[in-house]
Amino acid sequence: MKALFIITLFCSAVSIKATAQDSTISYKELPAYIGRKVTFLLPVTDFDVRREYIYLYMGNRYPDQEFTIIVKRNKGKKHIRLNKDIILGRVIAPFTGFISAYDEGPDTTKNYNDAAIKKEFEKGQPMEIYALHLHGMMSRKYEPRTTPIDLRGKLVMLVTLQKQIGTTTYEISHGPPTDFPSMLFDNPN
Repeated sequence: MKALFIITLFCSAVSIKATAQDSTISYKELPAYIGRKVTFLLPVTDFDVRREYIYLYMGNRYPDQEFTIIVKRNKGKKHIRLNKDIILGRVIAPFTGFISAYDEGPDTTKNYNDAAIKKEFEKGQPMEIYALHLHGMMSRKYEPRTTPIDLRGKLVMLVTLQKQIGTTTYEISHGPPTDFPSMLFDNPN
């Protein structure tokens, strides 16, 4: 009986902690989370691949993005492996880190020549015009941004370790366009 009580108590504690962390917030509420460790789950809208950093823009295309995740390219043995489907916004992965306001200067480094991303970006994608019920293929040309990336005053999360990127990815629905709510989970640890 005592063992059953302990198991029930443990399950209740885990359940309460999980529900307390599962909160959805809007972009307007992000400034309240500056300096807090959070897990961010939202599809990438736009990206830039530079020599030292990969910039993932959420909520809108650069320079009108609502939030930016900056993934640092580590030299040496510990490379951060970022799935190209995440960069292209085809799947979603959770990113964990601290939200901050960017206060460094613009990134003026040259683009990183990533042939695999260029090839995937330009690959034809199935599309449907819902109003006319027409199906087809759409492709775009990859043109890297050559201007400096200036994020001063914008909200960012810097990812410097592989463990900050979740190992589970989530497929993005290819159904009719909908507003995808931003999801942010507070990590008190």
